[in-house]
This record gives sequence, C-alpha cells and structure tokens, in this order.
Amino acid sequence: MVLNLLPQDATHTSYLTPRMYTPVTDRGGGGGSTTPSFSSASARAAAAAAARRRSTGVFVASTRCSPYTPGRSTSMNRSLQTSQLLEGSGQYSLESYGVSLPALVMEALTFADRNVEMSAVLSQGGWAWLVCGRRLLVWRYTLDDTRRLVNHQFRELTLPPSDLAHRAQLVVVYVANEGQVPSCLAVSPEGYVRFWPSIAHEGSYFEVSTELQGQECDSLVFLGPALGCLLATTTSTTLLIQPGGGSGGNQTINVRQLKVPAGLLGGISRRVSSLVFGSMPTQAPEARLVRAVGVLGAEKNERAVLVLSAHSLQKWYLIPGEPDKLVYECNVEKYIREGFVDHVWGRERAGATQLRVWLVDMQPSAGDSTIMVLAAAVNPQVSQQLVYALATMETGGNSPPLTVSNFSVLKHSEYYQESAENVLLAQRFILCFNTAYIYNKNTVLCVSAVGEGDSGDRVEFSGAGDSILGVGRSKGLPLFFSANHGIVSISANQHLNQSGVLMNESTAEDTSRLCEALNISSMGLDSITSSHDCTARLQAAFLHFNKSNIPQAQAILDELFPGSDNTNLDATVIQLSTNLLDDSPATDPRWAESNQAGGTGAPMSLLILNQLRDKTMAHQYFITFLHQTGLWQRLSVGVVEETRVLTRIVLTEHGEKLAFATALRTKHNDHQHLIDAAVKHVLLDRNESPEGKLTHSDLFYRRVSKIEDIIWGLLRAQDDVLAADVAPRDAPATIHSVNSLILALLRGAKIASGSIASVAGTTSDPPLEHTPWTASQGTRGARTLLLEQHTTTVKIGLVRAEDGATRAKLYAQMVDLSDVILTGYQPQLRSLVAVSHDSHQALTRAYERDRYNLIQPLVQGEQYDQAVGLAEKYCDFRTLVEVCDRTDNQERLAQYMTQFGSDGFSDFVFRWYLETGKRGRLLSHGTQGDLSRFLQDYTSLAWLHHIQTRDFTAASSTLRQLALEETAYLSRKKTLLSLSKLCNLASTMPGSRETSMLEDGTMSLEEELIIYQEQLPEPVLTAHSLDPDSMRVLSPTELVHLYTSEENFYANEFDFKKALDLLSFVPLEEVYELKRDIWVRAVLRNSWQHMDTDNPLDAISDTVLFKTIELAFTQGSDMQELLIPAEDLLSSDKLGDLKEDSTFKFLVNAGYEKIHQLIG
Repeated sequence: MVLNLLPQDATHTSYLTPRMYTPVTDRGGGGGSTTPSFSSASARAAAAAAARRRSTGVFVASTRCSPYTPGRSTSMNRSLQTSQLLEGSGQYSLESYGVSLPALVMEALTFADRNVEMSAVLSQGGWAWLVCGRRLLVWRYTLDDTRRLVNHQFRELTLPPSDLAHRAQLVVVYVANEGQVPSCLAVSPEGYVRFWPSIAHEGSYFEVSTELQGQECDSLVFLGPALGCLLATTTSTTLLIQPGGGSGGNQTINVRQLKVPAGLLGGISRRVSSLVFGSMPTQAPEARLVRAVGVLGAEKNERAVLVLSAHSLQKWYLIPGEPDKLVYECNVEKYIREGFVDHVWGRERAGATQLRVWLVDMQPSAGDSTIMVLAAAVNPQVSQQLVYALATMETGGNSPPLTVSNFSVLKHSEYYQESAENVLLAQRFILCFNTAYIYNKNTVLCVSAVGEGDSGDRVEFSGAGDSILGVGRSKGLPLFFSANHGIVSISANQHLNQSGVLMNESTAEDTSRLCEALNISSMGLDSITSSHDCTARLQAAFLHFNKSNIPQAQAILDELFPGSDNTNLDATVIQLSTNLLDDSPATDPRWAESNQAGGTGAPMSLLILNQLRDKTMAHQYFITFLHQTGLWQRLSVGVVEETRVLTRIVLTEHGEKLAFATALRTKHNDHQHLIDAAVKHVLLDRNESPEGKLTHSDLFYRRVSKIEDIIWGLLRAQDDVLAADVAPRDAPATIHSVNSLILALLRGAKIASGSIASVAGTTSDPPLEHTPWTASQGTRGARTLLLEQHTTTVKIGLVRAEDGATRAKLYAQMVDLSDVILTGYQPQLRSLVAVSHDSHQALTRAYERDRYNLIQPLVQGEQYDQAVGLAEKYCDFRTLVEVCDRTDNQERLAQYMTQFGSDGFSDFVFRWYLETGKRGRLLSHGTQGDLSRFLQDYTSLAWLHHIQTRDFTAASSTLRQLALEETAYLSRKKTLLSLSKLCNLASTMPGSRETSMLEDGTMSLEEELIIYQEQLPEPVLTAHSLDPDSMRVLSPTELVHLYTSEENFYANEFDFKKALDLLSFVPLEEVYELKRDIWVRAVLRNSWQHMDTDNPLDAISDTVLFKTIELAFTQGSDMQELLIPAEDLLSSDKLGDLKEDSTFKFLVNAGYEKIHQLIG
C-alpha cells in the first residue's frame, strides 16, 4: 500500500507512479535514480492497484485546504485527540495531529530560503521545536491537562553562531519541575552550548564551549533534570552537559566527557568481554556514531546510556553524584553479520567476511531491556542488492549481548552503488509497539518489527517541496513533521476517536473487512442479538460496534450490564475473548465436515498463519471495543481454571498467546520435524485426533488459549531424540534447536505484551496473586518445564558437546533460559507482597534456590562474565561473592559493596567469609565502616580489625572483654589478657590513661586467677583429669575446693592460705560459708585425739589449722576478717565426731585465746 501526500494543485495520477531503480542485466551498466523509495515488485503492484481504486487526490481544492490556511487552523483546534484524516488505505491511516501550528512556524515553512536547512523534533513531553538557520521556534503541539493555551505556548530563540548548519537534534526543551516554564539547551555543530533557564526570557541565556577540538556534534539526548543532557559527536565521543545553579545564584553549565573510573577495567565484565570480543579501546578514535539513547535505570535518578557506533555497543550507568560506570563495550556488528549470513545468503554461498555490513540506526524496545538495530548489508560476490534487516538484542543486564534474539529481514531492498551510499544508508526508524516506521526525507515504510519480514506499507511525502523535517512519538503514535502538512501521525486503521465512532470512510472500510472476517451475516447477527446467552449477546454488541451501529451496541450493553451491575461482566468478557482465541475458520469445509465449525467466525482464512493474524486482529478490536464502550474501566476479577485473576491481565495474556502462536507458526519451516512431533505429543495427551482431512496442525493451532502446551510437547519430542541411538553430536544439536525455538517464542510473546500493557493503562485493582502464563507452576507449568530444559542443557547438552563453539552457544542459551525463568518470578513476587506474607516468603525461598541453581553451572563452567551478568541483574549475592573469590578480584567486590550497599551486600560478604572459614579475606577489607559495624557481633575477630585500623584502645577493650568471657581454655584467656595489655600500652589516644589504669587493675586480678590455677598441685590435676595445656578456666570457688580437697594429698598451710586468698574473687554472699569450709578442712587435716593437753599451744603448733593462721598473721592479713568465730567452727557438722570431742574443743579454744591476745 502506498500513501501519497499531494500538494493542492497536483494531479492524483502523476504522484502515484512508483519510483524504483530497476538494475539492468549488465553489471557494467548504470544509470537511473538512486533515491531509495522502499519499493519492491509486490509494492509496485499494490501501488498500481491502489492508484486504480482511487479517483480523487488527497488534497483537492473542493474537499481539502492547505494546512496553513485558516480553514485548517479551525479544524485542528477542535481537540487534541480528534485528528483530521489526511489519507487512509490498507493497514495504516495518515492523520493530522495536535493543535494548529503557530503563525510564525507556518511562515517559516512557507517562506524559508531553499538554501537554508530546516529540521524539527517532536518530544514525547508535548513540545516541538523547528530549527531554521539560527532561528529556533519552540511551541507546544499538544494541550496541557487543563486544555488551555498558556503564555509560554510559543517562543522564538536565537541559536549561537555557527559555520555549519544547525540541527534540531542538537536542541532539547524540557520542564525541570511540573508547572514551570520549560528550559532549553542548544549546542552548535562545533560544540558551543547555549542554555536558556526559561524560554520565556529569550535574551537571558548562558554559554560555554565544549572544546571538542574539531569534532562535529551529532545529537543531544535528555537524561533528566538531575543528570542533564548527553551530547554525542559524529565520532562517538560522549559528553555530559549539566546546567545548574552556582554560588550566589549564578548559573553554571558543567561539561565533562564520559570516562571510565580508575580501576574499572580490571573488573570481571570488562576483562572477560575483552577475551570474548577482543580488545576494544574506549571511545575509539573516528568510530562513526550510529545512535546514542538514554533509558531508565534501576534507581530513581539512574539512567542507562547506550552508544552504538559503526561496530560496537557501549552501555553506561549514570547516577547523579557518582562516577560514570562503563558496564560493557562489545562488538555487536559481528552478530548482525552472522544474522545476514544465516538468513539471507546462507553459509554455502557466502561467508561472514565477504559481506559489507552497516549499522544504520538503533532504538530501545521491550521496556528498555532490549534494543532494535536497523542494519543493511550487501554481498558483492553475489549481487549489488542492498538488504535491510531489523535485529533485536538483549541489553537489560550488566553483561553484553552475546547473540541476536530476533533477526527480521525486510522484503524491501535497494540497488547498491558506492556513489549513493550515503543516501542509501540515510534511513532512520522509530519503534511503536510491534511496528517499525523506517523513514528517510520523503518516505516512511511501516513494517512489522517481529516475526518474518514483510514488504510493509509505504507512505510517501512526495509533494512539491515536501519532506520529513522531524519525527517523534506521542501516546504510542509515531509522529512526522511534514514540510507541507505539519504534524501528522501514522496509525493502524482500527484507531478510533474519543467518541467511539469509527472516524472515516477509510477506517470503516477496514472495519468492514473485520466484519467480513468475523463472517457474521445480518441474519446471524440478529440471531445472536436475541440470544439469552450473555457471551453471544456481548459478541453481538461487539459486532454492532464494529459496523458503526453504536446505538444498537450500547442498547445491548445497557441491557446486559445495567447501571453499575458488573455481576457477569468479567466472566462474559473472558469467555468471549477465549472464544475468539479458540475459534475455527467457518469457511473451511474440512471443519464443517467434522462438525466443528467456528462460533465467532473470527478466523476466515484457510491458511493457519493467516488464521492467527485474523484472531490477533479480532482480539485487538475487542480490546478497543472494551475501551471505547467504557467496559474496560469496569473490569475487575474473573475466574480462570478455579483461580481468581484480574480480567485485564487475562486479556493481556491472550494477546501474548496470539503472538506466541504466530511466532511458532512462522518458525515451522525452520523446525518442521521438531514442531510436528511436539504437536502430535500434545494432541495425544489431549486425546484429540484429526478427523476427515483436518491435520494435526489444524487441531493444535485452533486452541490458542492452550498454546503453551507446545513447550511440554517440545520437551517430549526432545526426549525421543535423546533416548534414541543417535550420534553424540545430535543430542546437543537437538537441545540447541529446542532452546532456540522456546526462547524465540517467549521473546515474541514478551514483545507483544509491551504493546498490550500500554493499552491496558493503570487501575486500582484488588490485590491478587498473579503468576504469568509463561511462569506457571505445576508439573506442566512453563516454569517447571523451563527449569527441566535448563537441567537437560547442563547435564546432557554440555556433557555431550564436542567443541567449544557448541558449548558457547549452549551457555548463551542457558543465560537466556535463566533470564526468562527469573523474570517470570518477578510479577508473582510483587503481587504476593500485598496478599500473603507467608506465601511471599515461601516463594522468595524458591526463587533464591532456583536463582542460585540456574547461575551456578555458569560459574562451574568458568563463564564468569555471563554468571555475573545474571547475578547482578537478579541480586544473587552469593554468586557475586563466589566469582570474585574464584577470580581473586577484590576490586570488583569492593565495587559491589558500593553498588549494592543499601541491600546489605557487605554483611552478606562478611558472613560468607566467616561461614567458609576465610577470615583472612574478611579482614582484608581494611578500614571499611561496614566491616567495623558487622564485627560488633563477632568480637573474636573485631580486635584484629581494630589493630589493622590502629585503633589500639578499642582492640584492648575488645581483647579484655574476650578474656573475661573466655571459659574454654585457660591458655587462650592468658593470651588474650596479654594481647590486651600490649594494645593498652600501644594506645596513644587522648584521654586513654584513666581507662588504661582501670583496665590494668581488672586485668591484674584476672592474671592472679590464672596464676592460682596454674599453681594447682599435680596430684589434684591428675585426680580431676586436667591437662595444664588444655584445661578449661576454673572459677574461684572451684579453685578453693581443689586446693583444700582430699586429692591434694600434700596440702599444707600455703595451699590453705591460697584458698583463703581466693575468697576475694568469690561473690560476697558465698564468702562466709566457703571460709568456714576452708577452716573445717584445715582442721580435718590432723588427728586431734592424742594431743597433749598439758602444753596446748605446743600441741597445736604443728597442725595445718594453726600453721595457716600463723602464716596469715605473719603475712599481715586481717585476722579479724580472715577467721571465723570458734563457736561457728566447732559447731560445723562437717567435723563429724570431733564436734563432740572435749579435747578438740579445749585445744581450739586455747589456740583462739592466744590469737586474740596477739591481735587484741
């Protein structure tokens, strides 16, 4: 399909003539136009047919007026959302967009000098700017939320002087804070920066030079108010420009080049990627820039910057106030080169080195986790045909892409001439959902960005003086700034306006085609309208709506769901959506013969792939119908397979399953035997078999709602091959094929989910557990099957792989499988936070277990770069620590401590070192505050850290505390006390003297106790099995008993005096009782029965009791405190018979009398 935008006075036929260079047979010949027109044989035929169908031009005087006349201005000011159709045919319509252009913009477009280059940018924030010479015209092309124009709606600014032509791509207009007047930053091609804090004051600006030394600036990317803008030169130099307030309220503009922080190149990712991809110098000189883009990072103010040059891709992380981080730099051109070899020419016709490959443009996609690259290639040894392709690569993690996840070759091609190379490679593209809009100055090619390449629909801006001055995106629509027609959008024909009425005859024609595809006659429509089945009546309302019978559709809906009654709404919507997915083609006689003809009639085509596309279109129309009729906002919770689910999510997943099924069918030729075997396994398990002339594929592809069963079927087909007697290399090849197919299918579903989620919007849904269908649990669940396939790849694929190349491919697929599995956990974990704490904890444990088990084989296989990439993305701290430990990369470990500091990574590292017995590594982290805090709970190591940090006072205190707490080994306690004293002596901290004296006194007492224990007589040690080198620490009470025990055969007054001295270490409440025991045991050491009572003092002088008293007296002890009253001693039951012995009593009393005389 070709859309031509014609000037007012142009004839229709002349501009519909397709323009394409047709090469002559003789290669030596030349000539003809080299302007790329996105044409092909099929496109020429479609264009000719379209020309025959049309009888009037797009802008003829009788029906349309110039966009720069008051007539256009009036129509465009009606509403921001209500667009004016310019042209529509086939799958796409061209519509005017936004409010009318300001008068000065119209004037600039109309009267501009032809020698002056003009360019424009349409920002997603609703601001547009046009550069015409040094004039910068800024205006808002969409209304704000209040739908009012404000005084800063249009401004004209003056760009800095330049010898080169200014470009709109070197200008950024942004709003720093909501409600403020926008600011503007502009850079000249030579690198002079001019910044307007407010566009309302065009004369108030600040300037600075970037000093690029002759490099030419290419583009300016806004990264957010906190980071500023990224400036990229044509040779891939990148600079960060940050406007900010200086001291005293003065404005400053900081300019710095992105640089790798010192030491980063020693990191794992950088080092290993150099081994894999070859050494690539950062910011290689004269590296042609393709595109620089900024996407959201994991943190609030973090941005990821992707810079694509002629061969390599750089990824940076930028965070305000932190050093720039180069995540990786890798050669992606070689993967795209391999894609051209595999998908276009084949290895038997051309090797990768024979091709000339160009990376043309890049755009982020799929939630900023992937990029899509537009590339071109020519094989001079085969032909001069220049082939274009779209290649998708995963860039979401911290590891570089190792393969192309999707490679779509466009059916559009051009004849390559070196003299016209710049023109042929001047294509750019923007990506909106699943469609890529590839454009140059005069043409836009609309192609599908997923699945097999198609010829696409072509829109030409071919009027006199017309061209595309700039592009943009707004609310999911691609926007183009036409020199003749202003801002226009290109959209699929099912796009509806706010009133819910199909906008025009073009869309009505497309809707009529839908109704034809739905295969519902007027009689059939009346039949289901009067049905008592809710699903049938909702289907009738849906069909009436698409036939523009809005009153009938609304009447049915009011009767079905009156007022706010949503009782059957969710169940009915889910059922109809399921019917659309699982319907069979009513026009296929084979289905009619089997009595399984369709009910909704959504698929009308006979070919399975076209049936899936019909169902996809019907599903998209159904979503639009729900939105336009207000049912979408009323949807809440439905039931699917006895599980409560959010209806909006069910509808979203239906769209994903359609994309999954379409991708599966497009891959059929590449994996025919494998898919056929898998389909048969699935149908056999369902107890289904084809009847009549229906095939297994007919039956299988009918039930799109159960399309995920194919994963189980693929694994069973794989098992058949692995169980057979096949060559060793066949097993890894089969596993590789199954992995490739499953990953491609899931990738197709993921891309589709992005567009559907954007349609869904946000609502206040009730909290429910949500498990994506691609991550379902159970024996047949996708998560379980993917884990099984990962295990098969590890245990069979890697083991039987015969060469490094095969293993490398399998490792790359293991990374992708792990990524899919772990990504599938995230929505379920998030949903459980508000549902059940216990369930969330249980799932978290399962997630952490699977996470480690998925990444560990990469570590075991020394695929450290890939393992680290996954571990960083999913915060697997254990793997990160193990890899850093294996590679002895303490620098990278320190970086992780900073990167994941708020997530407790440091504590995890320290605990891991303790659990693995690597305490030396733990203490090697030096003066980190995190280590000091962690070791507060591990005092046995904290003193070593204190010594290392020269905090001797803290070391002494910690050692002293450890010594006081030590009970296991006396020798260890003695060592700890000695070390504590040494640290105390080494301490030079102010104010430490008083503390040192106190600690010295306490430690002296502890040392005395140690000496008392070390002096225990050998018989006592032997009797109690105490080894002097390993005996435990004994308490003072235990020492008293040991010194006075019967096992101390040779105990004398010195032993009993030691026992008495130990009483100073005993708790006060125990002292007296223990003291009496000591004196009683001293008494029992001698026999008192035959002593001479005539000379009592001489008789008792040789007893242990009085020898101990005499020794204590001689040593100056306080005898009043040391002795106990004679009455208490004589009354002790432990004396046995002596208690009643009068001789004993006489002698003791005589001795006490003499003692009292001496001390009296």
